[in-house]
Amino acid sequence: MHRYARLSLLSVLLTAVMITVNHLYSLGPKALGLGAVLLLVPAVLLRWFRDTKSPVAFVGYLVMNLWIVVGFGLLKGFWGITLPLFLGTLLAALSTTFPKPTLGVYGFEASGILMFYGSLFIAYYAYKLIQARRAGPAPTRGELRLALSAAFAFLLAIGAYAWLDQDRWSAPANNIVRIGVIVPRSGAFAILGNSFLKAVQVAQEDLRGTRYQYRLVMVDVGTDPRAAREAIRHAIQDERVDAIVGGISLFGQVTRPLATAARIPHTCVCSVTSIGDGAYNFTNIPTPDAEAIRWVQEARRRGITSVAILSGLYPPSVQGHVRAVKAEAAREGVRIVSDQTFDTVTTDFRAMIARAQASHPDVYYVEAAEPSLDSLALQLSRAGIHNLASVVAPSVSSRPELFEGVWYTDSDLRDFGFKTRFEKKYPGTQFATHMMPYAYDDFNLIVQAFEQGQNPAVFLRNLTRYEGMAGPVTKAPGSGTFQSVPAVWVIKNGKPALVGG
Repeated sequence: MHRYARLSLLSVLLTAVMITVNHLYSLGPKALGLGAVLLLVPAVLLRWFRDTKSPVAFVGYLVMNLWIVVGFGLLKGFWGITLPLFLGTLLAALSTTFPKPTLGVYGFEASGILMFYGSLFIAYYAYKLIQARRAGPAPTRGELRLALSAAFAFLLAIGAYAWLDQDRWSAPANNIVRIGVIVPRSGAFAILGNSFLKAVQVAQEDLRGTRYQYRLVMVDVGTDPRAAREAIRHAIQDERVDAIVGGISLFGQVTRPLATAARIPHTCVCSVTSIGDGAYNFTNIPTPDAEAIRWVQEARRRGITSVAILSGLYPPSVQGHVRAVKAEAAREGVRIVSDQTFDTVTTDFRAMIARAQASHPDVYYVEAAEPSLDSLALQLSRAGIHNLASVVAPSVSSRPELFEGVWYTDSDLRDFGFKTRFEKKYPGTQFATHMMPYAYDDFNLIVQAFEQGQNPAVFLRNLTRYEGMAGPVTKAPGSGTFQSVPAVWVIKNGKPALVGG
């Protein structure tokens, strides 16, 4: 009995360590308190039983075992992590009616699997400990029944997971599809948000002869991602939206887990491609890599061999563009002679500009969110620097005259009249060029998905190509990223104009 007691306690302690590691990702430092309970309480109870043979201590120890096995091993380690990872991946490979598993970081997934395996050892040694306390082995027939019961429960769990994890289709209630529009309408992202919203509204107005009615549920997420989460949660759980269209990576990252939990499709004009998991979340805008390739091609065409970078650290999409441009420039032999970043509270850029000037670049790559973007452009102009280039940024400036003559890469337009149409419909309103065609297309993608009479998320998983306002767009099988080729633009007379257009 002492041997099984030692092995039982060892399995409990090792599994408790895995549970602690796993819960650090969700509970933070509080997980250490959970780990202390799981480590100390079983050890104290087993020591008490060994010294006194108290049945209370023995039962208490077994109860702790049961808590770990069922609560952490089976419910979280097996059902929540191991089954989705292995069986979920297999099912998704066999049929797109099963979503691809949305995985966490490696440490979370690995510790979850080990948590499950550890619970099996705990269950085994607890059984052996009970046998030893009864001073004799259990009957062979009883062991067989236990093994068969365990095997049946295992197969039942697999069958239940496969049944529950399918994405099925049911027609929308009252033939009305409610689409949440997740964008900020104020603050630094107001131009982006309002451009996105107006494009979606125009797309809704353009609908003709659809099977269902499509209603927009406006969700102003403001400027704080933490507050945005509650607004998005309200739209999903209380407003009962059937799908989401969203813009801006900062808020797409917040939307992703909420859309996944609700099992509804979410299309996002987001350059952070990790948002597109290929299950319920899909990004639809030129990727940072595509922007970088086109940017460096244009730089080489213009004879540029050296670049000084001045970029903001916020939002995440900015540094995504910068990393891609630097990588592509290195591959194509374009030198980055100065690379400086700044935070959102920086207002005086003169020292940074002086350091960049000292590197004598052919062009200055500038990208940031407002108000930093315009402040930087103004100070560059005062320093006599006008040879600027960027990705997307000049099109969202509130003072585009500061970027007169500046070239940059941005979304393409199959029909430039699309942009002109917006300018006539909303005179005096500034639009972010890269938002409009993709927001228009995202809404129509959702409509097309519902009109097919199948689960809309499954439709988007299977879709590999469509012709949108930004031209042909493709998606690799299993991917969550719709790919498109950007174009080169220039600020001309205070407005974006296609180069060569």
